[in-house]
Amino acid sequence: MADNGVLEVRDLHSFYGAAHVLHGVTLNVRRGEVVGLLGRNGMGKTTLIRSIMGLSPPMVREGKVTWNGEDMTALKPHDIAQRKIAIVPQGRRLYSSLSVTEHLTMLKNARSKEGWTVDKIFGLFPRLAERRHHRGNQLSGGERGMLAVGRALMIDPELILMDEPSEGLAPVMVQHLEAIVASLKQMNIGVLLVEQNLYSALEVADRVYILETGRIVHEGTSAELQKTPDVLMRYLGVH
Repeated sequence: MADNGVLEVRDLHSFYGAAHVLHGVTLNVRRGEVVGLLGRNGMGKTTLIRSIMGLSPPMVREGKVTWNGEDMTALKPHDIAQRKIAIVPQGRRLYSSLSVTEHLTMLKNARSKEGWTVDKIFGLFPRLAERRHHRGNQLSGGERGMLAVGRALMIDPELILMDEPSEGLAPVMVQHLEAIVASLKQMNIGVLLVEQNLYSALEVADRVYILETGRIVHEGTSAELQKTPDVLMRYLGVH
């Protein structure tokens, strides 16, 4: 029987044209667990997120991505989203011509009373309620980050892939984001968190993987990683 609520990536090899970017990546994320994916720039973190979501490029040539035991490797992104997997993409990817409310209702009827609603998102992010009629290009960096997370929640996800959600945020907004990620965990939503902000990731993640030139080179709990300064220095350049 499939283990309910588990993302499993097994021996994944992804390519951009002839460039072999991911070399046999294996990891897993359970519902209600926050897993950090760390690594320097250009190590393949965003490629892994795109590969899981079925976005092309890259091209997955070997390996498997499963959710609840179902092979998703060949599925299209919208089919993967229908399995309650959402993405907060790097750079937010908002639409300059759509309002805050329109972003939140583009994937779900605003009148739906089941799961996440626009009102619930506004309760989580009061600033978005104040800016509900503003368009994507009229929002601050922090507001854009809130909206990207809110949009992902509107599909009532069981798993969210977050690619650099703290990028460009002021420290106070990073703390707010950490609180949101912690609350998602309490709601039994799994989170795969790609993050350049090491200390923010370690604050919220239960477990972490480190990616180096397309390979997983370290796996363990956040607490264990904090106690291994040689690993931090070798793969992340911090001590």
